[in-house]
Amino acid sequence: MRVRDLGQAAGVLGGLVGVVGVPAWVAGQVPERVAVAGERVEVSAAGESPDTVGFGGVAGWERRTTGDRGTAVLRGPSGVVLLVTVANGVEDFERAARWRREMLGLQAFDAEFDGGAVTNPGGFHGYTCKAVQAAGVCAVVGKDNLVVTVALAGRDATPGALAPIVDSLRVAS
Repeated sequence: MRVRDLGQAAGVLGGLVGVVGVPAWVAGQVPERVAVAGERVEVSAAGESPDTVGFGGVAGWERRTTGDRGTAVLRGPSGVVLLVTVANGVEDFERAARWRREMLGLQAFDAEFDGGAVTNPGGFHGYTCKAVQAAGVCAVVGKDNLVVTVALAGRDATPGALAPIVDSLRVAS
């Protein structure tokens, strides 16, 4: 191997470190934020109105920066992780619910509907689901043109822990 080849190899390696390492380092420098009592977290999906959903039930949880207005990720005091996503433009809720459950497999864990139905005081309705192999519970709910996936993963992820979050879902005004 010649000196010139080593220089080119070092340049390629440096470029790869810059492309992969710098964004990872920057993401690691973004501080976490602790949700305070009474705070509502909002997620938005561009499209027709309504386009924003808010939820609570996460006082004291750490909110992670995602860079995506349609997704919220929080870590609970016991280490459970909450993922809430919203999609807009729903015309067929049944089809959208199946699609969101499949997408959950790419975002968090493979899930299956468990036969449960859920409604909340904010007018959302849909289905409960559970992780296939991991510890996790979820719900896929909709209202108007929106579909929302609420997933809780971790050892303490139970339907009882997920229920207050789903119950708090409201279309933001």
